[in-house]
This record gives sequence, C-alpha cells and structure tokens, in this order.
Amino acid sequence: MLQQFENIQKEISKDLSTVSDAESLFKVKVKYLGRKDGSITKLFDDLKNWDLQKKKEFGAPLNELKKFAESSILQKETEFGVSQNTSVDFSVQGTPVLKGHLHPITLIQKEIEKVFWGLGFDIELGPEIDSDFYNFEALNIPEFHPARDMQDTFYLDLSVPRNQPGKSVLLRTHISNMQVRYMKEHKPPYAVVLPGRVFRNEALDASHEHTYQYMEGFVVGKDITYANMVWTLDYVMKEIFGQDVKTKLLPSYFPFVEPGAEMAISCLICKGKGCSVCKQTGWVEILGCG
Repeated sequence: MLQQFENIQKEISKDLSTVSDAESLFKVKVKYLGRKDGSITKLFDDLKNWDLQKKKEFGAPLNELKKFAESSILQKETEFGVSQNTSVDFSVQGTPVLKGHLHPITLIQKEIEKVFWGLGFDIELGPEIDSDFYNFEALNIPEFHPARDMQDTFYLDLSVPRNQPGKSVLLRTHISNMQVRYMKEHKPPYAVVLPGRVFRNEALDASHEHTYQYMEGFVVGKDITYANMVWTLDYVMKEIFGQDVKTKLLPSYFPFVEPGAEMAISCLICKGKGCSVCKQTGWVEILGCG
C-alpha cells in the first residue's frame, strides 16, 4: 500500500513537470483529485471499507499523499497565474471611475443661496404641487383677477386634500406660494430665500420654457425700507458676477409688489459698451423686485 502511495506521488510530480498550460493542469488535477474518478479520491472511498488496523497504518500516509497533491497543484496554478500576467504592469494607475456632477443650474443656485445665507437669510423649500389658494388667492389674486391671465397655469385632475383651503390643484406658477406658508409658521422678523422649479403653460421656443428655475426672497421686520432691498440686491450681484459689476433699477409692474422695479446689471460681455447680448444698451435685465 505504501509502495502504491509512493508511485502515485511520483506520477503526480511527473505529470506536473510536463504541463504547459492551465488546461493540461486542470486535467492533472481531475486525474488525482477529481470527485468521481480521481485516483486519490478513490483511495479515500476505499478507506471506508478498511479494517481498524489498516486505517491506523495507512490513514496518515494517505492524508499526506492528498496534501502533497493539493500543494503541488496549487503551486503550479500560482506559477501559471504569474506567467500569464507577466505583461501586465501592476504599478500603472488604473482607469479612473467617472463620477456624476451637479447641473450648472444647481451650481449657480447653491452659489446664490450661499451668498444670502451669509447675510442671515433662511433657505426654504416648498411643494411644487399646490392648491390655487396658496398660489393665487392668499396672494390677493382671486379667481377672476386679471393677474391670473399673466400666468397660464397647469391644472391637475386632483382634489384638494380634505381640510385644506382651495378649490383646485395645480403646478405652482411661482415661488410666492411659499410666502403664505412660511409666514404662517414663523414670526417676524425674518428674511428668507425660496428656490425651486415653477411651471407655466407656455408655447416652447428659443426663449420660453414650461419649466424653469426660480428664486424669490422676502424680508419682514421693523424699519425695513426700499433702500435695504437695493443694497442687498446690489451686494448679491457683486458677489455673484464680480465687484466691478454695476446695477440699476427701472420702474416696472409686478402683481405682488408696489412699487415694483426691474434690476439690470452692466453687460458682462461688453462691460457696458454695447453689444448684441445687451442689445447695444450696455445693460442686461437680471431680476424683478419690489
């Protein structure tokens, strides 16, 4: 029996010395350690029928033979693994994993929020789907008010939630729906900026879109004047566009404020000299206020 073990060990060494690739190595592994027909596996199957004395005498040598086969084959597998990858330079930096990035609109929104935050403003988000009460009526725009004609609205086939004011559900046409909501939950004085998306039922063209980003802010407190608003907006424009940018206010009409104004900044392209971007005026309208 011991002579048989020795012969098998010599055959393993001989077979492993002649293998030239992973496929032939696998055949050697199956020949000796295969679950069904491996010669060493069959010896272990016969071990069950040996008497106690034979098990004591040949059990340990049989285990040593199996360990020899496993270690020899594993060593050969390692050698093939190294030889097959000698052309790979593991010191070369791998291909970087590409990550997503924030949309340019999101980046500028965060930049503006940061400026207002530094001035002590709160940043508040609100629902894009709201009732006509918060979007119109709470802002003194009743059902047949002409100001509603200025904002073509997407109405939804939904019912206003129970115990909530309003007659219909819509996609908000402005961020002003958050003014009433914010004022109901906070006591003055306060200063808040309200960013988000708004929706208008508009015909699409090069300068009109039905969904766009919007940002609105308002301040409530004692001794707050028009001058405070002018200074704040001028400061924000300079923080966003550069300290050399100039601002000016022009009287204008907006349904929610009186007096209302449009703020313009000096053209960033021509520096106020006049170009096609600013329509030769040197100024670009940037926001409405009041």
